[in-house]
Amino acid sequence: MKMKKKIEIPRNILADIDFNNTLNGGRTEPNIEVNQTENAYEVFVKVAGLSADHLQMDVQDNRLWLYALQPVLKKAEEDEAQNFVPQTIGQIMLPNFVDLENISAKYYNHQWKIVMPIDEHRKGFKKRIDVEI
Repeated sequence: MKMKKKIEIPRNILADIDFNNTLNGGRTEPNIEVNQTENAYEVFVKVAGLSADHLQMDVQDNRLWLYALQPVLKKAEEDEAQNFVPQTIGQIMLPNFVDLENISAKYYNHQWKIVMPIDEHRKGFKKRIDVEI
């Protein structure tokens, strides 16, 4: 009967695997729902284990980026972590007729509600472009 070889994995590789698993694994998928009303788009976001003040939102180039900052490399004696890594929760491409200046968000009933008003002046814009010959 053959004996299996014992594989030895260096400790630093194990530490790296554990660190990456902590950052990337062990989390549930967020629930993101988008509804359109007459005057706005409404986005409802639920993320298990994420408290009300942890969701961050940025708008850049007609893209809504939802993320949370996860602390990393916190020393035991520190009251608060000094280093953070963003954890993307979702990205939503915004239509050109969303009023980017007036997007708002509220937290209630264990979820975030993001309201993106529709700018009626930009809605339905259409223009024919003649090609020069």
